[in-house]
Amino acid sequence: MATRPLDRVRNLGIIAHIDAGKTTTTERFLYYSGKSHRIGEVHDGQAVMDFRDDERERGITISSAATTFYWNDCELNLIDTPGHVDFTAEVERSLRVLDGAVVIFDGVEGVEPQSETVWHQADRYEVPRLCFVNKLDRLGADYFRCVGQIRDVLGMVPVPIVVPAGQGEDLEGVLDLVAPALIVFDRESLGERYERRPVPAEHRRFVDEHRRRLIEELANQVESLAALYLEDRPIGEEDLRRALREGTLARSITPVLAGAALRNIGVQPVLDAVCRYLPSPLDAPPERGVDPSTGGTAERPPRPDAPFSAYVFKVVAGSATELCYARIYSGRLEAGMTAKNVRTGERERLRRILRVHAQQGAPVETAEAGDIVAFAGLKNCATGDTLADERHPILYEPIRFPDTVVSVSVEPKTTADRDKLAEVLRRILREDPTLHHAVDEDTGQTILSGMGELHLDIVKNRMIREFHVGANFGKPRVSYREAFAEPVSGRGEFDRLLGSQHLHAEIEIGVEPQPDRRKVEVVSRLREGELPGSAVPGVLESLASGAEGGGLYGFPLIRIRIVLLGARYAETGSAEIALNAAAAAALRDALRRGKVVILEPIMRLEIRTPEEYLGAIMKNLHGRRALVEDTRFVGSVIVVRGSVPLAEMFGYSTTLRSLSQGRAVFSLEPLDYRPVPDTLAATFSRRL
Repeated sequence: MATRPLDRVRNLGIIAHIDAGKTTTTERFLYYSGKSHRIGEVHDGQAVMDFRDDERERGITISSAATTFYWNDCELNLIDTPGHVDFTAEVERSLRVLDGAVVIFDGVEGVEPQSETVWHQADRYEVPRLCFVNKLDRLGADYFRCVGQIRDVLGMVPVPIVVPAGQGEDLEGVLDLVAPALIVFDRESLGERYERRPVPAEHRRFVDEHRRRLIEELANQVESLAALYLEDRPIGEEDLRRALREGTLARSITPVLAGAALRNIGVQPVLDAVCRYLPSPLDAPPERGVDPSTGGTAERPPRPDAPFSAYVFKVVAGSATELCYARIYSGRLEAGMTAKNVRTGERERLRRILRVHAQQGAPVETAEAGDIVAFAGLKNCATGDTLADERHPILYEPIRFPDTVVSVSVEPKTTADRDKLAEVLRRILREDPTLHHAVDEDTGQTILSGMGELHLDIVKNRMIREFHVGANFGKPRVSYREAFAEPVSGRGEFDRLLGSQHLHAEIEIGVEPQPDRRKVEVVSRLREGELPGSAVPGVLESLASGAEGGGLYGFPLIRIRIVLLGARYAETGSAEIALNAAAAAALRDALRRGKVVILEPIMRLEIRTPEEYLGAIMKNLHGRRALVEDTRFVGSVIVVRGSVPLAEMFGYSTTLRSLSQGRAVFSLEPLDYRPVPDTLAATFSRRL
């Protein structure tokens, strides 16, 4: 890759609710920048960035796709992410390595459930954003209602810098408020040619009013502009641009733009805003991690002359080869160089560096800080791994993914398929960190757990069509969890004669509920010298593995702290075997003695329906144990929001179509785990 000024690089993502127009907008980015020679449409199954067969068949983005193109002397490394909640982990790992994002909203639907989810994901990674209100050519679209929802629902200060000229079928273009002009887009060139015209008389008052509001909002949020405003000095175009960039980087404001990507209106101003207001790698603080040699904090500045470091955020397990996508945070890399996988301690030779465009990869000889690239042929690399200079290692924080909520059983059809299934699962599990697998001790079946029915259906189809695995799949079922309702103690003993060796150990533990902590915490309160220091980690790991392996009913334990209180062992034979076995027995004892509750996944529910179907829908929800929290009009439809157990929602899409003659839509996303009602708990079989 040619060396370029780092301040001209933009690493950005496109994020939104499903069907807001992410991929449609991305296709225009590629066409107008010259990266593509045609516009690929999602509805035709020809989108460049939706290159997988299942994406083109379903008309949705399933896997995030990366590309690089150029606009206004800027290099844009862009990741188009999925909008469906089942693939929210794709958004999570993309935001982990991006410097900025464009959030797209449907001008009719406004802020939708997944809009909130991806917004808060971006908050977690402190990513500056622009907003693009799309589909303003549709009946019922309302730009300023959407801007109000960004303020009220998302808690952000939206600052419109482009507003629509007209609405619905009358949308003629967009009005620039920073450098006042009417921007119109040529239909014959598919919007590639556009023209800036003086603001027409009929729009002048409208533009003046909203430009005044823009200046006032910026003066409230950006100190440098406040001084000019309070001193009543002239505020020009460059003053506004500086204030917009300053406020965007500080995340005190979010610039908002308008358009209709499918009609090729308003896309180029979004690209201009990306270059002007979103950060370069130089605007982000140095990436922080852990120095594995000392355990202390280490930093890497985004400079080519710093020690090399890169973060692997995605692994793609194709049938031919595996690609590891990585963000290079520091240093310079040449093809053939060696780096250290800090997690595994292994050396990796980075023979092939690829600049990626959707499914295509072009080999390059060098890459440096700020680049997003793919490595081919790495031996044992997984999502969340850090690659670093062997002499200057650093370990970056891994990505935290949500818990799975749905499971399905898998059985190979033949003995030959059994080995193939194991290998394919190994590859897919490396690619997809939200997919988990386990073996049912009672049936011997492989159990796959994922983020939803669609997620598991996609995995199933890939295994059959791409990897040609012969297997039978069961019906989806809920992934339950277990927790302790009150503190309890447990004691385990292992006493056995193995050959000439007498193995004996006793372990005492306490288990404490932790309602506010999802994961299991395992700690030691042993007195000094009670166990050799080298033995304690193994005992703690055995307790953690036992909790993950399943509790009283066979479901993984969550929301607990396991405390190692006491340990005794015979100093003959292998003490490690005896201690680990006694630890497992102590946890089983606590499960039998304690009050264990079964937890079920609760989903956040939103339904959008015409008013005439509301009564039938509400009646049906009541029978599904749903809790309706809010019902209100949004435009011409009623939006119902609430929560519902996932177990009650299998097949709901068919039911809702029947109740509303196909006119209502719904969305689900994970919310929490809550105890199942006593009447349902009584139907579960105890394992211990």
